[in-house]
Amino acid sequence: MSDQSIDLNQLIPEHSSLGFLISDTKRLTGKLFAGYLSDYPLTLAQGRALLGVARYQGIRQVELAERMDIQPITLARMIDQLAEIGYVERRADPKDRRAFQLYLLPAAEPTIKFFADKSRDFQQEALAGLTEEQIETLFVSLNKVRENLYDMLSATDSTSESL
Repeated sequence: MSDQSIDLNQLIPEHSSLGFLISDTKRLTGKLFAGYLSDYPLTLAQGRALLGVARYQGIRQVELAERMDIQPITLARMIDQLAEIGYVERRADPKDRRAFQLYLLPAAEPTIKFFADKSRDFQQEALAGLTEEQIETLFVSLNKVRENLYDMLSATDSTSESL
């Protein structure tokens, strides 16, 4: 180890670091939602999978795993558990008999309503103190940042494929 000290002034301060703020916001959101689920028969990960199926009816398992940034085998176990309690079902993909599409079942409806209600309450509390204009600007800005990140990722993927 060198005797030279590291200049920490090179780091972007946490309060103005996009990566830190998004990561910490995700961490805090996860903790809050895990608390909401403490009396519910689902884990946070299962809840995320269930919401993914609800939002993207008919999505293939492998595509949902990619959206959730988890391994397909991990999602397969979660879907097994959700299917076991009657919340989702797998249907053979008519375009690829090796693949399955995921669909929400009626038994999941109360759970989806619970998530919708909690999400509305959470969002209202999390955005407390912001004006409607600030909230709109926040969402427009975050969507633009996400679009930029997709573009950066696409450029990186194209570059690595050409090597």
